[in-house]
Amino acid sequence: MSLFSKNLRFLRRRGSYNQDEISILFNKKANTIGNWENQKSEPSLAELMKLGDYFKVSVQELLYSDLEAQSFQQNTEAKTSDSFVQIPKSYSLQEPVNSMASEGSEDAFWVILKELRSMNEKLDLLASRLDLSSLKMNSDKSSH
Repeated sequence: MSLFSKNLRFLRRRGSYNQDEISILFNKKANTIGNWENQKSEPSLAELMKLGDYFKVSVQELLYSDLEAQSFQQNTEAKTSDSFVQIPKSYSLQEPVNSMASEGSEDAFWVILKELRSMNEKLDLLASRLDLSSLKMNSDKSSH
Protein backbone atom coordinates (compact mmCIF):
# COMPACT_ATOMS: atom_id res chain seq x y z
CA MET A 1 0.00 0.00 0.00
CA SER A 2 1.41 3.40 -0.94
CA LEU A 3 1.85 6.01 1.75
CA PHE A 4 -0.80 8.19 0.11
CA SER A 5 -3.47 5.49 0.11
CA LYS A 6 -2.54 4.44 3.65
CA ASN A 7 -2.64 8.07 4.83
CA LEU A 8 -5.97 8.78 3.15
CA ARG A 9 -7.57 5.73 4.78
CA PHE A 10 -6.04 6.63 8.16
CA LEU A 11 -7.16 10.28 8.02
CA ARG A 12 -10.65 9.36 6.86
CA ARG A 13 -11.10 6.78 9.60
CA ARG A 14 -9.55 9.01 12.27
CA GLY A 15 -12.18 11.62 11.42
CA SER A 16 -14.90 8.93 11.46
CA TYR A 17 -15.83 9.63 7.85
CA ASN A 18 -17.02 7.08 5.36
CA GLN A 19 -16.05 7.15 1.70
CA ASP A 20 -19.42 8.66 0.78
CA GLU A 21 -18.83 11.69 2.98
CA ILE A 22 -15.39 12.33 1.48
CA SER A 23 -16.71 11.81 -2.05
CA ILE A 24 -19.22 14.63 -1.48
CA LEU A 25 -16.32 17.05 -1.06
CA PHE A 26 -15.06 16.18 -4.52
CA ASN A 27 -18.39 15.70 -6.25
CA LYS A 28 -17.32 12.13 -7.09
CA LYS A 29 -18.72 8.67 -6.55
CA ALA A 30 -17.81 6.91 -3.31
CA ASN A 31 -15.96 4.20 -5.22
CA THR A 32 -13.51 6.86 -6.45
CA ILE A 33 -12.33 7.37 -2.86
CA GLY A 34 -12.11 3.58 -2.50
CA ASN A 35 -10.02 3.45 -5.67
CA TRP A 36 -7.66 6.07 -4.24
CA GLU A 37 -7.34 4.06 -1.03
CA ASN A 38 -6.76 0.81 -2.97
CA GLN A 39 -4.25 2.32 -5.44
CA LYS A 40 -6.52 1.74 -8.43
CA SER A 41 -6.45 5.44 -9.31
CA GLU A 42 -4.94 8.66 -8.04
CA PRO A 43 -6.36 12.10 -7.37
CA SER A 44 -5.30 15.12 -9.38
CA LEU A 45 -2.92 17.68 -7.89
CA ALA A 46 -5.87 20.00 -7.16
CA GLU A 47 -7.66 17.14 -5.37
CA LEU A 48 -4.50 16.35 -3.37
CA MET A 49 -4.32 19.98 -2.28
CA LYS A 50 -8.00 19.94 -1.28
CA LEU A 51 -7.46 16.71 0.69
CA GLY A 52 -4.49 18.26 2.45
CA ASP A 53 -6.49 21.37 3.32
CA TYR A 54 -9.43 19.35 4.54
CA PHE A 55 -7.38 17.00 6.73
CA LYS A 56 -5.02 19.79 7.81
CA VAL A 57 -1.84 18.20 6.45
CA SER A 58 0.50 19.28 3.70
CA VAL A 59 0.55 17.53 0.34
CA GLN A 60 4.15 16.57 1.18
CA GLU A 61 2.98 14.83 4.37
CA LEU A 62 0.07 13.21 2.56
CA LEU A 63 2.39 11.68 -0.04
CA TYR A 64 5.62 10.96 1.82
CA SER A 65 5.00 10.62 5.59
CA ASP A 66 3.51 7.74 7.52
CA LEU A 67 0.86 9.78 9.32
CA GLU A 68 -0.51 6.81 11.26
CA ALA A 69 2.92 6.03 12.73
CA GLN A 70 3.46 9.72 13.56
CA SER A 71 0.06 9.92 15.24
CA PHE A 72 0.80 6.81 17.30
CA GLN A 73 4.14 8.28 18.37
CA GLN A 74 2.55 11.63 19.28
CA ASN A 75 -0.19 9.90 21.29
CA THR A 76 2.42 7.87 23.14
CA GLU A 77 4.47 10.98 23.90
CA ALA A 78 1.36 12.90 25.00
CA LYS A 79 0.41 10.16 27.44
CA THR A 80 3.87 10.20 29.00
CA SER A 81 4.11 13.98 29.32
CA ASP A 82 1.94 16.61 30.97
CA SER A 83 1.43 18.71 27.84
CA PHE A 84 -1.43 20.63 26.31
CA VAL A 85 -3.55 19.50 23.38
CA GLN A 86 -1.77 20.29 20.16
CA ILE A 87 -3.75 22.85 18.18
CA PRO A 88 -4.13 21.73 14.54
CA LYS A 89 -3.06 23.80 11.56
CA SER A 90 -5.57 26.40 10.48
CA TYR A 91 -8.07 25.52 7.78
CA SER A 92 -8.94 28.39 5.54
CA LEU A 93 -12.44 28.64 4.14
CA GLN A 94 -11.59 31.87 2.30
CA GLU A 95 -11.08 30.13 -1.04
CA PRO A 96 -14.23 28.67 -2.58
CA VAL A 97 -12.32 25.58 -3.75
CA ASN A 98 -11.69 24.67 -0.08
CA SER A 99 -15.25 25.19 1.06
CA MET A 100 -17.37 22.11 1.58
CA ALA A 101 -20.46 24.29 1.39
CA SER A 102 -19.70 25.24 -2.20
CA GLU A 103 -21.02 21.87 -3.33
CA GLY A 104 -24.52 23.12 -2.57
CA SER A 105 -25.94 19.71 -1.77
CA GLU A 106 -27.90 18.73 1.31
CA ASP A 107 -25.28 16.03 2.01
CA ALA A 108 -22.58 18.71 2.31
CA PHE A 109 -24.58 20.20 5.20
CA TRP A 110 -24.27 16.96 7.19
CA VAL A 111 -20.53 16.70 6.49
CA ILE A 112 -20.05 20.28 7.69
CA LEU A 113 -22.19 19.64 10.77
CA LYS A 114 -20.14 16.56 11.65
CA GLU A 115 -16.91 18.56 11.25
CA LEU A 116 -18.26 21.36 13.46
CA ARG A 117 -19.22 18.87 16.16
CA SER A 118 -15.74 17.37 16.03
CA MET A 119 -14.16 20.82 16.32
CA ASN A 120 -16.45 21.67 19.24
CA GLU A 121 -15.39 18.51 21.09
CA LYS A 122 -11.72 19.40 20.57
CA LEU A 123 -12.29 22.94 21.82
CA ASP A 124 -14.12 21.64 24.90
CA LEU A 125 -11.21 19.30 25.63
CA LEU A 126 -8.72 22.12 25.21
CA ALA A 127 -10.77 24.43 27.47
CA SER A 128 -11.01 21.79 30.19
CA ARG A 129 -7.26 21.18 30.04
CA LEU A 130 -6.59 24.91 30.22
CA ASP A 131 -8.90 25.19 33.25
CA LEU A 132 -7.07 22.32 34.97
CA SER A 133 -3.73 23.91 34.15
CA SER A 134 -4.73 27.28 35.62
CA LEU A 135 -6.03 25.57 38.77
CA LYS A 136 -2.75 23.69 39.10
CA MET A 137 -0.74 26.90 38.62
CA ASN A 138 -2.83 28.74 41.23
CA SER A 139 -2.43 25.92 43.75
CA ASP A 140 1.32 25.88 43.14
CA LYS A 141 1.53 29.62 43.82
CA SER A 142 -0.50 29.37 47.03
CA SER A 143 1.73 26.60 48.42
CA HIS A 144 4.85 28.82 48.27
